[in-house]
Amino acid sequence: MNKSWALLLSCALLFEMPGVAVARDVGANSFAIRNVRVFDGKREFSRTNVVVIEGRIAAIGRRVVPPAGLAVVDGAGKTLLPGLIDSHVHVFPGAQADALRFGVTAELDMFNLSHEFTRWRAQRGSLAQVTEADTWSAGTGVTVPGGHPNQWVPDDMPRLGGADGARAFIEARVAEGSDYIKLIVEDNAAIDAANPLPTLSPPELCASVAAARAQGKLTIAHVTTQANARMAIECGVNGFAHTVVDAAMSKDLVRLAKRRGVFAVSTLSLLAAASRASPEDLPVSVDVSLLSASQQGSLDRTTPLVHPGQLSIAIENLRRLHDAGVTVIAGTDAPVPGTAHGASMHRELALLMQAGFTPKEALEAATSVPAQVFGLADRGRVAQGYRADLLLVDGDPTVDIAATSRIDRIWKNGFPVDRTAPR
Repeated sequence: MNKSWALLLSCALLFEMPGVAVARDVGANSFAIRNVRVFDGKREFSRTNVVVIEGRIAAIGRRVVPPAGLAVVDGAGKTLLPGLIDSHVHVFPGAQADALRFGVTAELDMFNLSHEFTRWRAQRGSLAQVTEADTWSAGTGVTVPGGHPNQWVPDDMPRLGGADGARAFIEARVAEGSDYIKLIVEDNAAIDAANPLPTLSPPELCASVAAARAQGKLTIAHVTTQANARMAIECGVNGFAHTVVDAAMSKDLVRLAKRRGVFAVSTLSLLAAASRASPEDLPVSVDVSLLSASQQGSLDRTTPLVHPGQLSIAIENLRRLHDAGVTVIAGTDAPVPGTAHGASMHRELALLMQAGFTPKEALEAATSVPAQVFGLADRGRVAQGYRADLLLVDGDPTVDIAATSRIDRIWKNGFPVDRTAPR
């Protein structure tokens, strides 16, 4: 549908102009939702009508009248949300389909060696019917020989060998197709101080950040300690891929993060799994019949990488960052042991509530805010012209965050999503 036709259609719907035939030849990714509560990524609207034409939101409002002949969904008692965005995952075959079945329509991969950049970029630029969440990726992260995650990656993976090589290293990542740059600043101090790991030195980190900035790329640092977080901020990183877990963040460090405009990804699900926190401790559950074998297996595993006490530290640090006005976005680190693509996102939102977020703020952290931070055009909002990546849930998640897991249906590019788990 061209832009002029979309504009005419939207005007006709919004102002109830008669005599415009619009529903005769539209595709399966066209429908309407009537009398639904809407959380549009920032604001709430009650008893609203939404019209989707060929994969995009054509009109939204109480006075909008769905065109004759268009399929209509009754939204009474339900809430329409933007598709969720998980801002920290690691994808593998089948992962994006697992995510989509639970309402996560976009995933930000934070270290991946599969390099399916061309396919991922083509999918996210299309409005065709797909069975996977759209994917952006850091590709190969910047680490040093022997550094994290050395235990899981092949020996021939590129590694940075000194500050002088940072420019060429970053340019190679961009040439491969990395959408942003992940920097691994992990000396193992917060995990197993008795077994330190080599990691990026201050000159290597600063040189890498500068090289990424020259390429117009955001930089996200894997940090888990206050010392490494401070070093990353001083080198100019844009954000943290995790929450600091070695100790409560000092007021000075929080102020520095705010002043430099650094964002943080929550990844509390990882820490909750490591703490063996009971699922009953959170007001959220998912339908286990929708879990793939891969999701169930990942949820059943435990991780030695973090210790139980770190969850409470991370929650307190997110509270301090949030109270100071630092941008926090939701991410799970799926599929690290104890987490699963898609399913863990609903738990992540509930965990944010423990860090002092309101339900509305938690929802923003999984929709409009990451879309803005990472420049994901036409996503993260329920708004005219945006793609119809949508989640319809029973109840009102702006009051009860657990409602996000009570999914009625999901649309990707306006097409209904089949939630049947692969067997």
